[in-house]
Amino acid sequence: MFFGISVRGLAEPPTNTDPAVGYVGTKTCAQCHEAEHLTYLDTKHSESMERVDPDKEVSSATFHHEASGNDYQVLRRGDDLIHREILRGPDGEELARTEHPIVFTLGSGTHGKSYVYHDGSHFGQSPLSWYQDTGKWAMSPGYDVPFHPGFGRKLSSECFFCHVGDIDRKNGNPNEFSILEEKIGCERCHGPGEKHVARYRENPKFAGADNTIVNPSRLSRELSEAICQQCHLQAAGKAMLANKDEWDYRPGLPLTDFRIDYQYRLGDDTMRVVGHVEQLHMSKCYQQTESLTCITCHNPHQTVPAESTIEHYRKICLSCHTDQSCGEPHAKRVEKAQNDCSQCHMPAQGTEVPHTAFHHHRIGIHSGQATSVEPAVGLSPVLDVAELPGMVRKRCEALAKFQVAQEDPGNPNFRDYGIEAAKALIEVKNAGHADADATTILAMLARSQGQSAIAQDLAREVVASERVPSRPRLESLRLLANLAYQRREFAEAAKYYREVTELQSEPFDYFQLGVSEQNSGNTEQAIESLNKTIELAPQHVSAHRFLAAIYQSRGRGDLAARHSKLAGQHAMRLQQLQVKTQE
Repeated sequence: MFFGISVRGLAEPPTNTDPAVGYVGTKTCAQCHEAEHLTYLDTKHSESMERVDPDKEVSSATFHHEASGNDYQVLRRGDDLIHREILRGPDGEELARTEHPIVFTLGSGTHGKSYVYHDGSHFGQSPLSWYQDTGKWAMSPGYDVPFHPGFGRKLSSECFFCHVGDIDRKNGNPNEFSILEEKIGCERCHGPGEKHVARYRENPKFAGADNTIVNPSRLSRELSEAICQQCHLQAAGKAMLANKDEWDYRPGLPLTDFRIDYQYRLGDDTMRVVGHVEQLHMSKCYQQTESLTCITCHNPHQTVPAESTIEHYRKICLSCHTDQSCGEPHAKRVEKAQNDCSQCHMPAQGTEVPHTAFHHHRIGIHSGQATSVEPAVGLSPVLDVAELPGMVRKRCEALAKFQVAQEDPGNPNFRDYGIEAAKALIEVKNAGHADADATTILAMLARSQGQSAIAQDLAREVVASERVPSRPRLESLRLLANLAYQRREFAEAAKYYREVTELQSEPFDYFQLGVSEQNSGNTEQAIESLNKTIELAPQHVSAHRFLAAIYQSRGRGDLAARHSKLAGQHAMRLQQLQVKTQE
């Protein structure tokens, strides 16, 4: 064990895996490692997120989104890049206009970029993305549907994990934080540099074995791949280990000491191979050697010129294979694929992200036919978790099942996941291994099964013990607020919803707070909360109707008529969209 964390595959772990070692930032690293830094700046990893520069963007565009009926605009206003959404009614009249200055671009731009705005306390995603392959603005992944969140999707610290170097979480709140290093930097692969810097400042000529920093090429394959997997392993579901989150991971340690990623298990008890990690692990090339790993082909300090890519990757293949290994004659290989091994053995295939395709990472013979869809019958961990305690594995699988069921509630293959998760978490709790995350999810499951009293007790337990504004505290507060609301104990509901809205900015919470405030006799606070609801979700019909009733009761007929009209127009618009989705 090393600082409470098992370090498999490494006899003497780097000392910077200690959670007490601090980060120093890429600028400090570059002072001594200028050449390495310059090579890194040529790679796409260094462009994972950037502060937006309107001069580099296509800043004049207008298009109509047929599925939702909305209009979208990209424009330049002074030094700001503006993204705008216009909601239109059944007759084409403008019902609402929302716009935000963009602060960051997400993604390297190889396939496209998404965009981030900041509303003063929270980050959010723009519904617009730029797609390099088509050279056009279009809806962001997941938004090309009639009903989408518009500017309503807020981004948590988890969303930024694979794009930024470091963040400062405000008192532990995953929804409110500042970004300390805007790009993926040196320390995301080499670990925090505080000890390394101190060693060489004290002794600039130190020449011995240096265990104050991580060199991925000197790690075991498991630990080296974990550095890549922290971002490139995105399976069907995942669970953080108790009292851990993504940002706790440190290079040189097993990823499974922080989180477990799960993939669907199919009817024949095999795993569905969808991600790059699973695909690579299913390859015979990977299974029959200990040397093949991510950095065999992807050198994070080397950018391969476009004109050299075929020869570069072919040379890697030929380090194990020979030119005679291929069953196709040389002339046919050149004619068919320009003698490019990857075209046949790692073909580009479409993804769930519109307009993009990535190379399949199961190295082998591909038929070109789509894989038949088989029903999922369970979840399996992608990585080896055999060394983790049984209760840890039980807890994490339960959390992953809960997540999968929440994300696809109508899927009959997951209809029993809630019950299965609840049984497992009850066993975990009875064994004395419960934590705030597990207890919160158990409370939510109890609520979903009609056991409100048990749900309330569990949520109160979390709120009493979890003093920092963490996700478990937030979800437990929301659950207590909702239970009080249902009991029509509006003063208590308002108390909880006030804290929820301080921690997270969601229209549902503001609406519930507005109704609770009005029913508690706090009309001014109700109006403020309902207006905030509409600011976040202009199409919120119930908020318009409730405001209309409040203004009517206060003799403000003009405002009452305005919100009543908007409620009717938005209701008709939503009804038409519903009809469209059923056609």
